[in-house]
Amino acid sequence: VGTQKIIGRVHLGQIQIGNDFLQSSFSILEEQPMDMLLGLDMLKRHQCCIDLKKNVLIIGTTGTETRFLSESELPDQARLNFSQPMSPKSQMSEDAQLAEALAKSQNDGTQPGPSSENKTVNPSASIKADYPEEVIQRLMNNGFSRQEVIQELAAANGNVDQALAALFAKSFQLPK
Repeated sequence: VGTQKIIGRVHLGQIQIGNDFLQSSFSILEEQPMDMLLGLDMLKRHQCCIDLKKNVLIIGTTGTETRFLSESELPDQARLNFSQPMSPKSQMSEDAQLAEALAKSQNDGTQPGPSSENKTVNPSASIKADYPEEVIQRLMNNGFSRQEVIQELAAANGNVDQALAALFAKSFQLPK
């Protein structure tokens, strides 16, 4: 689940689905790879029903059925396995991180070490805080330990919102 910045709004326009023209409003999203996303508000307004058994969208106000495209019929950027081309700088950074991880794993595999039974690990000592202290403190102010905060920041590649969401998600417990 994510959020995108809304950069504009069309309050009333027509959308053609099959042979039907439906009135709808549109939000223009920043950096949205899909040409169009149908929101629940629009689907409810036109009493639409998604029939997964028949693989169709039924438009209740007109009775029209429109089949969904299969994965092979989608344009490349709309496919689930499509990834955006990376900028040369981020590609170099990712390549450097991969090379570092490979070198580390080779060294770990060739160097004998103490058995795992005798090895004690201090997680807070092994985590390097590469994030601004004010960010760490802000997340810790929500009741999370420094170690948890740094681990989630690392998992989220420094994205503070994702890290906070992950911390909150992990803090919830299901009733027994």
